[in-house]
Amino acid sequence: MQTNYKSTKFESYFRYALRKRGIHQSEIYTYNLMKFDKKTLGIALFLLFMTGIFSIKGYDSPIYKNATITVLALLALYTFLHLEKIKNEHIRFRKFIWGLILIPFLGFIPAYILHGQGIGMSIISAHIHVGYFIFFFLFITKIREQEVLKIFCLFGICWSAIEIIQQFTYPTYWFATRYETDDRGIEIRNGIYRFAVYGVNFGLILLFYCFEKFMQIKRRSYLVGMLIALIGIYLLATRQIIVMSAVCLFAGLFIMKKISIGNFMFLGIFSIIIYLNANSLFGDFIEITKEVDEDYIRFLAYEFYGITYNKGSVLAFLLGNGTPKFPSEYFQEIINYQEYYGLYRGDVGLIGIYSLYGIVYVIMIIWFYWYVFRNRKYLSPYLQMYVLYMAGTSVMLLHFGTHLTTIVTGSFILYLIEKNIARNKSTKTN
Repeated sequence: MQTNYKSTKFESYFRYALRKRGIHQSEIYTYNLMKFDKKTLGIALFLLFMTGIFSIKGYDSPIYKNATITVLALLALYTFLHLEKIKNEHIRFRKFIWGLILIPFLGFIPAYILHGQGIGMSIISAHIHVGYFIFFFLFITKIREQEVLKIFCLFGICWSAIEIIQQFTYPTYWFATRYETDDRGIEIRNGIYRFAVYGVNFGLILLFYCFEKFMQIKRRSYLVGMLIALIGIYLLATRQIIVMSAVCLFAGLFIMKKISIGNFMFLGIFSIIIYLNANSLFGDFIEITKEVDEDYIRFLAYEFYGITYNKGSVLAFLLGNGTPKFPSEYFQEIINYQEYYGLYRGDVGLIGIYSLYGIVYVIMIIWFYWYVFRNRKYLSPYLQMYVLYMAGTSVMLLHFGTHLTTIVTGSFILYLIEKNIARNKSTKTN
């Protein structure tokens, strides 16, 4: 009994000491980034594997793809058999998650009727959506919100480090998804090698979380975390992500009610430095933007996949066209539109989602944004900034479905949002 008392006394003192240093009790588990228990380590390794290990060379091999299919099948089976464990829990996104899983599978109907793609091929092509079972799996394992946050922050540092290091090692590189030049090399934009390493979600969570904490505590480590994330995001060399990240940081000041002269001066000086070096930092981005006109291909893609491609079909309007699967004619048709006309579904965000899965799926996503906005006072600022980033880039980027990495990281982030709202509601109620 004496030992337990001492342990409890030490625990209380430890928490008091952390609070004196400006660290809230909810942050205790993130204080030591490198400390993982066995469960957290297992989930971290699972997340790393299912997201292509930062798109390591060979991640798209048949062996890896078959391995992920096997893991997804086992995950779905395990989760389905243990759903009883969370039956009585109040999970706000329960129906939303089931919709994200089931609607893409219904795509076999329009894919067969409108495009002649075999039912089996359509169901196989939609298998990645089983990945949303990860959301329920996290509830079953009862992993703490702070442990998930710690994983994302650590992976955010790793992702940025990869983007930075490979700038100096090229033509030798180990992680990449982008091969756009004629010689199958890495595209260069503004003097930056565009590797497009999987994991920008980790970098964004790292950026927004460190920004929130720095605005609250002004600790140097959070500023360093911000800078690491910002460098990684800049080296990704994607205009909409860079711009929206900056917008979210400014919005964060209003979200946190940190509208002070000092904070504005901090971001203002940072913005002036960026502006004075805009030509060297963003020269190619600016030139690309200047070339935009009414015939810009992205706007053509909006019109094509939003209106023309459906050919007035009510079925396509409701359930989309389904997911194409090699080697069907439907798959080849989409490839032709991409390669010969530059019409990519992945470039038109929600319109691309609508073309694939229909208006019902899009309405679900809009509902998600509305729900988060309505409950924003119960959501931590870093997650408010992240959802704002999602909403702001949803006209160009795909945040739901279409890719296993998006689905897996999205499941973790939805879990973070769910748990965060529940915790903050409970705290404010008590």
